[in-house]
Amino acid sequence: MYSVLLASAVALLLSFGGCFLDWWSWPWAILFSLVLFVAAWILIARKIAARLHPAMARVQKQIEARNFDGAMQSLEEMLPLGKWVPMLRGQLLAQMGMIAWYGNKKEKALQLLEGASVRTADARLLLACILHKNGDTPRALQVLQLAAAVSKKHALLHNTYAWILHKIERSDEAQRVLAAFTKRDPGNEPAKDNLLRLQNRTRMTMQAFGMQWFALGLEQPPQAMGQMRRAPNGFREPPKSRG
Repeated sequence: MYSVLLASAVALLLSFGGCFLDWWSWPWAILFSLVLFVAAWILIARKIAARLHPAMARVQKQIEARNFDGAMQSLEEMLPLGKWVPMLRGQLLAQMGMIAWYGNKKEKALQLLEGASVRTADARLLLACILHKNGDTPRALQVLQLAAAVSKKHALLHNTYAWILHKIERSDEAQRVLAAFTKRDPGNEPAKDNLLRLQNRTRMTMQAFGMQWFALGLEQPPQAMGQMRRAPNGFREPPKSRG
């Protein structure tokens, strides 16, 4: 990342430059280089944050106003900052991918979500669900396995991981996924209930996760919820397909 390279260059130039000029010894140069690197990094980070925070606030307002094209454009304009901020590009692609998906731009959404950071659990979960619906279940499980290892307490992600495993008749693996999750989060009732269902060889239920679950598109909401939104806050419901 440019910010790390710039901070390192400044620190090394000033600290070891003073050493070559006999202002201080080599041990002091090493110490000064560390101090100067931190100082330079803080200054650069503050400079970038002064641009990033207002832009992100604008994106949020555009989403709330359902101006999805404007939000996509604003996020695209921030992509060059990804060269300066570690992991920023992956976070921006995650948001862009989710906007594209709930805006019914499915091919673009898939491409964007593939580039999303592994730490953006909701985006990686959506990617896995899209892959599973498209028939690429092995790839979907790979995405979920990695995402679950990073986002250890994301209840919907782990339950969805187990749900897909159960659907393809790998119930023992699904039980292991939920057993490991409930050890980390013993108070999570939906996960405990689904683990018990799997142990009793009965069907998992995801209705406890509400519209967050149904927005993933793996199940249709009950008729009683037919008038409710299927997309998360800030997103419109995808148009129903005809046929």
